Amino acid sequence: MLTAFRLLLRRRRWRHGRPRLRRPMMWLAAMVALFVAAMAAFEEMAPQDSLWLAVVTLTTVGYGDITPRTGIGRVATVLLLLVGGVFVVAKVASDWFDWREDVRARKRSGSWRWGMEGHVLVIGTPEGDAVRFFHGLVRQLRGTPDYREAPVLLLTRAFAAGPDGLPQMLCDEDLVHVNGAPTDEDALRMADAQHAAAVIVLAEREDDAVSDAISADVVARVRAMAAGAPPVVVTECVDDRNRVRLLAAGASAAVRPLRSYPEMLARALVAPGAERLLEDLFSSEGNELFRIDLPTPYRGTWARVAGLLLEQGLGTAIAYSPPGGEVRLNPAGDPAIEAQAVYVILRAEQKAGAKDLAALLARG
Repeated sequence: MLTAFRLLLRRRRWRHGRPRLRRPMMWLAAMVALFVAAMAAFEEMAPQDSLWLAVVTLTTVGYGDITPRTGIGRVATVLLLLVGGVFVVAKVASDWFDWREDVRARKRSGSWRWGMEGHVLVIGTPEGDAVRFFHGLVRQLRGTPDYREAPVLLLTRAFAAGPDGLPQMLCDEDLVHVNGAPTDEDALRMADAQHAAAVIVLAEREDDAVSDAISADVVARVRAMAAGAPPVVVTECVDDRNRVRLLAAGASAAVRPLRSYPEMLARALVAPGAERLLEDLFSSEGNELFRIDLPTPYRGTWARVAGLLLEQGLGTAIAYSPPGGEVRLNPAGDPAIEAQAVYVILRAEQKAGAKDLAALLARG
């Protein structure tokens, strides 16, 4: 995570709000040049010695190894360095620290342009606990090799009203954000949507199909803005009938908004198509996951269990539960197992034969 954050800092571009340092620095350089000339004229001091004297005086170190000997040299030192130079240095330092504080405030409030490239951009404001949702989503992304080091930027209005901007929990995950509406092109550009490697578009409301129209507009805008290769775009889809429209707009995948499971969005981004498998298991239509309890424990290989079910067209076995033990998901095929129950994915037409699975395994 720290590597991703350092990458983020290396790629940022300070495009606005820069401190106005050119004029003070030119004024400081001019006074140092005049001081060097004055020391050469009045003190017959070598340029390197006068420059050293200027540095230690301006920084208020004052080693005392080199000092002006004549009265006019001392007056020049006071006027050019102590009065003029130290004041300018103090003004430059004050302006710098004020600017840094302003930058910090802009970053926390979401009004800073980060200048990212190759990042994951999450667009939208989830209803409910946005902090928990974003935290879960980024944890899922960081758990995959493809996005473990990718910076993540949020384009959201979730933290605009808060006094501290982005919550510390999300800052600790190296997340940053831009405050803005998903259809605002200025906000999209500030979030560097044109340079994103992947984009996740959240539905405005997970119970309102009108949100799909907004999502389609956002997807089309992001695709049109792409500076290079179009990013991978995953969007939430409230109404399944709008899935085709979202895909036609340029989305790589359209996922039902299951806000309690940010894993769905992460899977759609990492393994396109996996979200359809997960959605199918969450619904009561299509494929379903059944637990088949066995009258007597099955003893044999897992390969035999899976093979028998496939041969008979009675579903796909994905896990088993040993007597008194925890569920073993996707076990190896060769080692012998003891199963008290088997977990099987069944299609609608296979459900009627579920009662035969125990007898089949007993014979097997």
